[in-house]
Amino acid sequence: MQIALALGAGASRGVSYARSRQIMSPLDRDFFDLLQRLEPQGKDEQFVDRTIRWAQELPYEYWRSMERTFYTLHLQTYLRDKFTASASRSSPENDADFVSTFVNAVGALLRAAHGKQTCDFHKQLLANLGLQDAVISFNYDLVVERALKAVRGFSRVPFGRWLYGFESLPQGWTGPTFYKLHGSFNWEMPQDNSAGFDVHTQGWPDLEQAPGFRRFKERSTKYPIFLPFWDKRIESKPWIGIWQQAFKRLADSDAVIVWGYSLPETDVKARLVFQLALADRQFNLCVIDPALKSRDRWRELFPDAKFWEFENIEQFLEANLPWWREHLD
Repeated sequence: MQIALALGAGASRGVSYARSRQIMSPLDRDFFDLLQRLEPQGKDEQFVDRTIRWAQELPYEYWRSMERTFYTLHLQTYLRDKFTASASRSSPENDADFVSTFVNAVGALLRAAHGKQTCDFHKQLLANLGLQDAVISFNYDLVVERALKAVRGFSRVPFGRWLYGFESLPQGWTGPTFYKLHGSFNWEMPQDNSAGFDVHTQGWPDLEQAPGFRRFKERSTKYPIFLPFWDKRIESKPWIGIWQQAFKRLADSDAVIVWGYSLPETDVKARLVFQLALADRQFNLCVIDPALKSRDRWRELFPDAKFWEFENIEQFLEANLPWWREHLD
């Protein structure tokens, strides 16, 4: 049996060490509340303060959605540049100024939420996945990388770009391949788009020495993470390679475990990838999410699937589902 583990923001929110952190991993609804609680250090302060100020200039309902706020502010700045309208003192200077500031504010929040800690839940899941399995993540953080490092035997194989499907798997690797569809804070934009992303992390020990969330010095509109632009160009290089590989692994899967990914309506292309890869056939579908609406959204999308639902990861691990138990054996 081949398994695909799909991870969304809820999986990073539900890490085993969440209660020990003063800042939780953000969700769309509370992103700005958490950013406002943050006490940024040094260079992060300007990014955090400016992002909060821009969000507060919009009507209150925007505060409750990071995606809606980013989309609106980015579109305002983008069109202002196109129409050569002058910016106010409090507005972003240009498109690149807005995007770079927002990216670094996100990095500051994730750094505070996760630090260098390892999630026991992710570790337990990954320890039971093998070479035939895949992890498909929509998260920018390094939660999975740290969990992989902690699994016995995995860290004996030197860390490399192969982990993300950018190179052939090395000899001796027995774990899953990891596809980060929205990018990662330890990646770098490639010099040549046809070559795939560069990886800032040079080895497993790097994950012990620092949180690993890069601060980007350059102002740009292109970063190795997909922010909620109005149209995510997944069909363009270097992104298309990751999405194609993830699609193939989904299409070959006999079971899909979805943890904390709500399949939001704004992620039209991600929804289509799942639908095209898995529709019109029977497979095991397990959705782990505290929100009933999220679980129902997946159920509606795949009415022919054998369906299991849980409110949290502990319930899933305790359930010992027959196909999961068979996979472990």
